[in-house]
Amino acid sequence: MRRGVLIAVVAAGLAGGAQARDPVANFAGSNETFSGNCQGQDANLSGSDNTVTIRGGCRYFQIAGNDNRVLVEMASDGVIKVFGENNHVSWTGPGEVVITKMGPGNVIVRGH
Repeated sequence: MRRGVLIAVVAAGLAGGAQARDPVANFAGSNETFSGNCQGQDANLSGSDNTVTIRGGCRYFQIAGNDNRVLVEMASDGVIKVFGENNHVSWTGPGEVVITKMGPGNVIVRGH
């Protein structure tokens, strides 16, 4: 199995002076098995046929792709959004999360 690459992107905003926004962890790949850490920030996964584990208490997690299998550790009151088909997301963490699914066959469940 190949290992995917984690790309961390820091975006700077310019609203009322220069302000640094929170970092976003971007994960991308196809037919990959990998793990990463969102470090309490937001995370995005794009691609298909990946098996991914993401730790670090993500505040926001979004998938764009098909046939991904993901275990993600979420912060309390976090948000999970899944776009695509046949993605399976299992999440852990304290409290509850807000879930949005767009596309057929997407499953999001609370793990143990």
